[in-house]
Amino acid sequence: MRQHYWDIRSLGVEFVALANEEPDNHAELRERLDLPFQLLADPDSELARALHIYHENEPAGRLIARPAMFLIDSHANGNTILWEHVSPTSRHRVEPSRIMEELMTALGFRIQVVNVIVPSSGELEHRIAALQHPPLGLHKTPQEVQPGVLVQRDFMRQLTMAAHAEVHRLAADGWRLKAVSTEYEGARPVGQRYVFARTLDEVTNMS
Repeated sequence: MRQHYWDIRSLGVEFVALANEEPDNHAELRERLDLPFQLLADPDSELARALHIYHENEPAGRLIARPAMFLIDSHANGNTILWEHVSPTSRHRVEPSRIMEELMTALGFRIQVVNVIVPSSGELEHRIAALQHPPLGLHKTPQEVQPGVLVQRDFMRQLTMAAHAEVHRLAADGWRLKAVSTEYEGARPVGQRYVFARTLDEVTNMS
């Protein structure tokens, strides 16, 4: 979400994140990941339970909420939940382009533009290699692999597949592909940015 935060803020929408962590942990996490948005703490999962996103089947002592997104109207409009997406598991994430789509529709934007960033295969391998030093390679035994690395590797691959699927979803839903460009982090190419556009008139005609 860091790459798309300013897209959301440009619409006049405030973005905050909530996690089952103590406030002190959030300060370290926000600095380490250079997060531009506010992190709120829900250490006892009170809000997660109220929103019905708590993992009820987790082992005792693990306070884990499923990844979820809520679009909430202003206090003046009753704090109404305009849209929500609750992931079935901790590995599933809603694509930022879908969030922007729902935001612009809720705000009545007639012309809508969204971006999808698809990591390249080289960038995916770069991220996986960064999880362990030396990198996993092809000949690591289970004893040599650091805890959590294999899970994170599969998670990253799943996110990349989800980005590819989002490109196909937008095309199938009638969005027009306007541009494709190389995405960079500094001087390093990391993937492709797909830009899609549509108008609300087109949506009305399709429905």
